[in-house]
Amino acid sequence: MTTDADLQQALTHHRAKRLPQAERLYRDVLQARPDHPVANHNLGVMAIQTGQPGAGLPFLKAAVEAAPKRAEFWSLYLDALVMTGRDDEAQQVAELGRQRGLPLHAVRIEPVDAPATTPRSDADLLADEFILTIETLDKQNMHADAETLARQMTGLLPTHGYGWKALAYAHLRRGDLASALHPLGQAAACLPADADLGCHLHAARAMQDALALEQRGELREAGKRFEAVHAIYPEHPLVNHRLGVISIRLNQSSAAVEYMERAIGGDPNNCQYWANYIDALLQTGELKAAWMALEMGQQRGLKGPEIDKLIGVMTMMSTPATYTVQRMVDNDAPSNARLSPAFETQPAAANTPAASRRSNGKNEPSKAEIAAIAEMYNTDRTEEAIAAARNLVDVYPSHGFGWKLMAISLHRLGRYDQAMDYCATARELCLNDIDLLQVSASVLESKGEHDQAEADCRKILEINPNHQEGLRILGIVLISLGRLEEAERVCLRAVDVDPNAPLPYSTLGVTYMKLGNLDKAATQFRRAIELNPNGDLAYDNLAFCMTHSENTDPAELFATHRMFGEQFETLFKPNWPQHSNSKDPERRLRIGFTSGDFCRHAVASFFEPILDHLALNPRLSLHAYSNTSINDQVTERMRGKFERWHHVFGMKDDAVAKLIAADEIDILIDLAGHTANNCLLSLARKPAPIQASWIGYPGTTGLSAVDYFLADRHWVPSDQFRDQFTEKIVYLPALAPFKADSLSPPVNLLPAQRNGYITFGSFNRMDKLRREVIALWSRLMHAVPNSRMLIGAMPGDGSLGDLVEWFAEEGIARERLDFRSRASVPVYLQQHYHVDICLDTFPFSGLTTALHSLWMGVPTLTLPGKTVPGRSGLTAMSHAGLDMFITTDKDDFVRRGVALTSDIPALAALRAGMRERCERSPMFRPAQIAESVSEALRAMWRRWCVGLSAESFEVKEAAAEEVA
Repeated sequence: MTTDADLQQALTHHRAKRLPQAERLYRDVLQARPDHPVANHNLGVMAIQTGQPGAGLPFLKAAVEAAPKRAEFWSLYLDALVMTGRDDEAQQVAELGRQRGLPLHAVRIEPVDAPATTPRSDADLLADEFILTIETLDKQNMHADAETLARQMTGLLPTHGYGWKALAYAHLRRGDLASALHPLGQAAACLPADADLGCHLHAARAMQDALALEQRGELREAGKRFEAVHAIYPEHPLVNHRLGVISIRLNQSSAAVEYMERAIGGDPNNCQYWANYIDALLQTGELKAAWMALEMGQQRGLKGPEIDKLIGVMTMMSTPATYTVQRMVDNDAPSNARLSPAFETQPAAANTPAASRRSNGKNEPSKAEIAAIAEMYNTDRTEEAIAAARNLVDVYPSHGFGWKLMAISLHRLGRYDQAMDYCATARELCLNDIDLLQVSASVLESKGEHDQAEADCRKILEINPNHQEGLRILGIVLISLGRLEEAERVCLRAVDVDPNAPLPYSTLGVTYMKLGNLDKAATQFRRAIELNPNGDLAYDNLAFCMTHSENTDPAELFATHRMFGEQFETLFKPNWPQHSNSKDPERRLRIGFTSGDFCRHAVASFFEPILDHLALNPRLSLHAYSNTSINDQVTERMRGKFERWHHVFGMKDDAVAKLIAADEIDILIDLAGHTANNCLLSLARKPAPIQASWIGYPGTTGLSAVDYFLADRHWVPSDQFRDQFTEKIVYLPALAPFKADSLSPPVNLLPAQRNGYITFGSFNRMDKLRREVIALWSRLMHAVPNSRMLIGAMPGDGSLGDLVEWFAEEGIARERLDFRSRASVPVYLQQHYHVDICLDTFPFSGLTTALHSLWMGVPTLTLPGKTVPGRSGLTAMSHAGLDMFITTDKDDFVRRGVALTSDIPALAALRAGMRERCERSPMFRPAQIAESVSEALRAMWRRWCVGLSAESFEVKEAAAEEVA
């Protein structure tokens, strides 16, 4: 066995031209078996390759003696004898071989004592040597060496056809018709009677013509040429692929599928072939086969933006996010600019729109006039400043001051679209004005136009490298783009510029949260609170950050939320209005909803299915207060289901509260909690007689102004958990229904059946992936041999934080980990094709991710925590009847994981029936939940009408069952 292993390793080195290593191993073989035929023969080959045929003769002779029936051994031995001038001995050896009946190549050497009738030239003798050696090397599958000799032969003997033919066939062996064309032409010219050469040359020329015609868009003519090549090489991968592509373009889908399958058969690792094969299958309507092909292609490395787009197409054909809850940063903070009376305008460029505006000649506002209007702005008389600025724009349209003042004043009031209208002209008249660049960057970032926002920030920093707000907004942009390490550097610079400014600490804290460093994040948020106790942003972020930390005690977490309430509610509580809403318990109720997520967002996945049913209830009048700058298809779809829709993004908190009170809302429901763009400071003013929180945040608001929190018995099961709320708990059959995304791919087969190993997965945000979480996952991976882990939702810049190091510290090698960047919903969902079981995070578990995974056939192994945010995974698994995936402690997490992965057939069956299981779950039955919510709202209202305070209650199951 050792000898065979040495021989195989020697052959590998020999073919790779690592001759010293090969020689050493061949000699090791001969030391054990001196008569080993292959080792002896190959040492002789090596001697010829290095120009020492004489040194190879003893080995070649030994090979012949050890394996006298192998003609190739005799041929090379004869060749070496001729090369060394031993013609007589060569004749004797040749005769001996022929007597044994071996089909040896004739040794073209005349006997020494016979008169030469046709003297052979040196060129003929050299050609014989080349031919013998090339053929011998080819028989030994040493094609690269044979090709090198063939190329040498064409150089030394350019009119001899054999060298050109051997070189052409070397290219043909690789399927490279383009490179074979020239040597084929040379060979055919030297050997005109060789019919095979003529056939190959015809195919090579047809291939060249076909590619040129296809390039020019002459598809039908190109197809004819490719067909001619195909007749000669029916299995040629490239030819089949090009014919498949042309068939797709000509809408000949059935033919395209057949060609693509042949192409993949010839070159199964060519990702482009797989991509076009999927395209052909989609054209024929074979969607299920296309999903299977996608999966097989991905196993061979198929990926990239174009594939992600293809997944989007497939998911749309298949149908007739995680809790993104932290409040990012105050990226719409009004400009902190103060206007100077010494304002200088810049002349507009000749070709700008500003230059074409009407002009009052040399007239321009006086410095005193500018100073007076600037004073209005600087003393917060913003509406007066706007009126004065509008007059300046009318009177002095070519002077920049009025335009700039309009832009920054409107931005201060949160009227961002109007601000940008004036900002465009102001920037033409006031070139490189930092205040205007800041306004533009801020608004563009809030609208998701990150690239342009970054460009504006970079321009600010070119003008003033230490502009703190420019640095801070740039940090926000970089966070949004997933460039977290760069964001950290920029935010640290912003803090360094002014260590006493609070907002940069909040932005830095969000960066650390995104990187999964919760302790550092909390430190930054506390510093921001210390610097500005009246800044609600830092309180929101600190509360949300602490929900993720295993080190946070439930009482401490509750106290942090109450700190928010006490800080901001105390001022407003003495002035809460005396609500005069009609106390008719059965009248039509005006229900308001506040949210920063009325768009494509995880919250909408839960709320919209209920909204569809609540909107049809004649006893309810629905009002929306949308606090987001995003206006997408989901926004438009939801807008039509409300009786009234208010866009409150950018409005002051007191203005929103006054609007809600003016609408005489009976019950106001918050769908955000301490997350981005919430309206909690409006709710703190108690604009509605009854207020509740639901869906958007897994915890209390901390406000006594909010009366109720809507949940279910799995999420908030006992007094122990109710004590973590200022609100009273309303129990529904399920906390909310989940709407499976319309772009969901179909469920595939269990990947472990194909792979032969288990793949765990996680699609939770990076800030949930803490050191303790990685340690527990690693324990499970050690307990399940050969298991792998796919981790999605990673930052777009490729940064992985400390994850790789944490896994390594637990003994899990990088090779067992597969990281995927945050992707579009169809791509994210399709990534579940490669996962057998998802692993939950703690103490902040996943709800949206767990439900998405269930819909894709993948259950989640979860470890419930001591707080409500830690019970989301339990809630999802309980409603789906998957109690076996709910663990009691870390040891049980590992035990259950091992047991579940040990029964592959059971996992496969569970996956196959998962969607039917989901559809039976209350969390996938919106009509039932909507009816329960309607009953809950009516119960709240009846209590208020008779003067009863809020109290926890449960919607009767019978009410829910009536619509089941």
